[in-house]
Amino acid sequence: MRLERDHFCFACGKENPRGLKLDIEVDTEGARFEYVVPADLQGWQGFTHGGIISTMLDEVMVWAAAGREIETVTAEMTVRFKNPLPTNHTVKVEGKVTEERKRVVLAEARAFDSNKVYAEATGKLFRVP
Repeated sequence: MRLERDHFCFACGKENPRGLKLDIEVDTEGARFEYVVPADLQGWQGFTHGGIISTMLDEVMVWAAAGREIETVTAEMTVRFKNPLPTNHTVKVEGKVTEERKRVVLAEARAFDSNKVYAEATGKLFRVP
């Protein structure tokens, strides 16, 4: 199976009208981006929906693997929410690979700013043959 990039990914696709259009910086050390979550992606009033936070953490882990030229899809992810993330607020999201195995890549990510960590994640990513 080969993964085809069609620019329509919900998280990073620039052609998806409903997507986040994340602008992700990638290198062999990991992946990172900054994003201002718009108010229409809230859960409770004024706070980012947890599913959106999880999406951003998932995306940055897969891109961290891509920075090592490893194509993956998420097999399992655990998210720990630390603080509510306000909407209309700039958040930094970073991810890195922590271990490479034969069929699985382990990664971690966090969403934060200079004052708080909003969420952390660990992931098991399947290598795509």
